[in-house]
Amino acid sequence: MVRWHLLVRSFIFIGLGLAVLGARGLRAANPPIDFDDFVLQDDDKSPERKSNSAKDGEKEGPRVRWGQRRNESDEKYDKRYKKMMRRTKQDPKDDIHGGVITDGEKRIRLWTYKGPLFIVRTDIDKEFTVDTAMYMEKLHREYGEAYQKLLGIPVQMHEKVEVIVFSDRATYMRNGGTPGSGGFFHPIAVPANGDRSPQWPAQRFRLQQFTSGVTKFEKWEKGTLKHEAAHMELQMRLGYSLLPQINYAIPIQAPRWFNEGHASVFEYWDFDKTVDENFADIPNRGRYAPVIRRLHDTKQWKDFDYVWTIDAQTWHGDMTSDQGFFNYAQAWSLCAYMMNGGIAGKKDFRAVFDLSKRVGVDQENRKGVGKRAWELNFPPDRQKELEDNWNKWVSANVSRDKKVPDEEYFLRRMYYNPEVTRKLKKFETEEEQEANKEWLDKQNKKRKKSKKIEK
Repeated sequence: MVRWHLLVRSFIFIGLGLAVLGARGLRAANPPIDFDDFVLQDDDKSPERKSNSAKDGEKEGPRVRWGQRRNESDEKYDKRYKKMMRRTKQDPKDDIHGGVITDGEKRIRLWTYKGPLFIVRTDIDKEFTVDTAMYMEKLHREYGEAYQKLLGIPVQMHEKVEVIVFSDRATYMRNGGTPGSGGFFHPIAVPANGDRSPQWPAQRFRLQQFTSGVTKFEKWEKGTLKHEAAHMELQMRLGYSLLPQINYAIPIQAPRWFNEGHASVFEYWDFDKTVDENFADIPNRGRYAPVIRRLHDTKQWKDFDYVWTIDAQTWHGDMTSDQGFFNYAQAWSLCAYMMNGGIAGKKDFRAVFDLSKRVGVDQENRKGVGKRAWELNFPPDRQKELEDNWNKWVSANVSRDKKVPDEEYFLRRMYYNPEVTRKLKKFETEEEQEANKEWLDKQNKKRKKSKKIEK
């Protein structure tokens, strides 16, 4: 039986925590949906869901053993996979411990796998749920190696993370999704999410997104999942700080550009490569480099102080304009320098992390201690050195004479003319825009039919 008095108390604590922190402070921002999905779905035009079961025919292409451990034989993996399949159940009809998930008209019974680290839930099918669980375990292992090299800090997950993947945006939005987002990672302020019972195993952390109608795991673009998982891994290392007003711990926050920038780097992590190979390949892939090489050293390029001091309110306010994506791109480039820029870059990465963990980013907290600490550790000359190193890295590694795979596609999706390299220039005339739309339609049809496996 649900202990409703505990739920009521949880709501009170959440309200107090939000009042102190501000609603935007609890949830990590996420890449704009416009740049995360091939086709945007209106809330009232969700794609039809198709079963992914064997009765619909065999899956195309070779089988991918998602999350296969190094040196793990196919036989051992398959045995582990079958065990996870047996443990994955559809939520009981009348059980509400995991919250009431609705499609707007009726309750949805999710497929749920309760693992040692992650509780993975989807409204797609059992197989997709287990594939996601395997993938999350892989992410955690691989990212752990990367953070070990960057920070020398391993992490032990002392609390489970709930991972929910919906098949359409409308359901995602009705169950906690934020406008304009492709997904989110939510480190809740108090040990109860409010919409889950106190008995629910994942009380603090939730990662949630949607697939825009894709029901085959190998066809699902996983960049947003990688991005949000990076927020998760960073938060696990930053930890929590006690909030005396409500006697509960709140998530320690890093600077907005640092949190979003490093997560944007992880969007294009290649699990077929080693960590060192991934670090080396950072400037040679993804959707941010094409924008940076055209933005850098122009009037549209924001100076270091803007990026360094941007707050959550400004960040979210920019999301309704092109500047929203530019913020992600510049934050990506600053963290890309730190993760790719050798000893100096990693030293800067570690300095920002250490100070964030020690005092947080809220400069009004702790009676000015946070503000004073940032001023002492990063005085003007230190900031100037960091800015110079950043600009030099961009000029050398994301120069205008380079390209990443799919550069033209990334730019055309945002209606930027890929032929213009010395500034960002949108297609302006109706003829140009219509031609670009036709080009995109053809490309999207090709990609939909492609047998490429999205890793």
